[in-house]
Amino acid sequence: MQIVLGLLSMISIALGATQAFAKNCTDRQQVCFRYCDKTYQMRGHEACRATCGDYMSTCRSTGCWESKVTAKECGFTKN
Repeated sequence: MQIVLGLLSMISIALGATQAFAKNCTDRQQVCFRYCDKTYQMRGHEACRATCGDYMSTCRSTGCWESKVTAKECGFTKN
């Protein structure tokens, strides 16, 4: 259990660091896709990427990105 929590913590930190470089919704979606590629290599990969698309729609309308693994962050340009 501690290993799982440690891994989730490391993923969150890595995504947070990567997200800091994403300035627009399209860049943030690419971060989400990379997360899917690394985390769901075999099962659930397409569902994860589809969820990134849902987050992208919200980002384009609000300028905010919020997902199950990242806290809500706003200020993204809506492209």
